[in-house]
Amino acid sequence: MKTNTTFKIYPIIAPSALSLKSINFYLVKQDESLTLVDAGMNDDVCWNALQQTLNENGFTAGDITEILLTHHHGDHVGLVNRITELHPIPVYAHSKSIPRLKRDPDFLSMRIEFYKQLYLEMGCGELGDKQVAYLFNAVDNNKDQKLNGDIIAITENTG
Repeated sequence: MKTNTTFKIYPIIAPSALSLKSINFYLVKQDESLTLVDAGMNDDVCWNALQQTLNENGFTAGDITEILLTHHHGDHVGLVNRITELHPIPVYAHSKSIPRLKRDPDFLSMRIEFYKQLYLEMGCGELGDKQVAYLFNAVDNNKDQKLNGDIIAITENTG
């Protein structure tokens, strides 16, 4: 862990029609690194907000040295592929997020089976069946959310 270093945080706030009202992610400048913390949604609104924040502060996407993902939700990982295809950089995430971020078929199947069994045992009936169908359809519907590059697992010794 680094101590006695200075850093500057640049918020990126993209408006959203979702109930969230905005998608928030951040650039953190520390020494020679420029870390993107989370990566918004995979849409032009978030991409333009990122570009605007970079430009207003004298940076380009090529200045980003790494991406740190706090978790696997689509509003946190959306621009990762777009950025890493233009500029290959390390992407860090918790080890338990990686199978979901990579859309690993074994993980996704195990997840569906887990919830199917849980809803059955809890007597959820039709509502449980509906949720299992949603999870099953999400495998195909969300395949474009797969992160293509390598993801480095964050451990106690990372960094």
